[in-house]
Amino acid sequence: MLARLAPDQELLTAYANGDEAAFETLYKRYRRRLWGLAKKMAWDTQQAEDILVEAMAAVAVQAKRGAIRGSFIGYALTAVHHRGLHVLERRNERDARKAVELKHSVVADSPNPEQSIIKRALRAEVAQALDELPGNQSTAVYLVDCQGLTYKEAAAALSCSEATVKRRLREGRRTLAIKLAHLRPTRPGQVEAEGAAV
Repeated sequence: MLARLAPDQELLTAYANGDEAAFETLYKRYRRRLWGLAKKMAWDTQQAEDILVEAMAAVAVQAKRGAIRGSFIGYALTAVHHRGLHVLERRNERDARKAVELKHSVVADSPNPEQSIIKRALRAEVAQALDELPGNQSTAVYLVDCQGLTYKEAAAALSCSEATVKRRLREGRRTLAIKLAHLRPTRPGQVEAEGAAV
């Protein structure tokens, strides 16, 4: 009972010092949030379980090293998010390979193998840029912009204020805009104008 009431940081310290039950207590404390995010990122229940298990295994390793200094739930949600991105990326790559191998349609608006490769590369580049953001920004951007959570819902998931969520979103979006600026579509006449200016 006392362990259930202990602050997260005390439980993290206890786990780093060898108390295996402390990590289990932390997981049980936040499992609904963690499972909810894993389900949103997965295609099915089995994949959600895989994402959650892999993510929590990675969190446990870092907790054992005493490397989690901030919010446990924020760190754990970020781990689930990152693991989910990797799992989905692998799934998308497999599906894209199957589509290229099996699809020989001559319909004009269907993607050809070259377009499929380009789209896959773009998805991977965007996922990598999101993955390279600081953990708190990456999770905020993912929850709001990718999963459609409101500021209030994201704040509840991250155990912070709505103002903090908005700040992290602003910073994350700004960084992503710079990293992915080369992916913006060119406006009509822009190339000609830039060429004339040279």
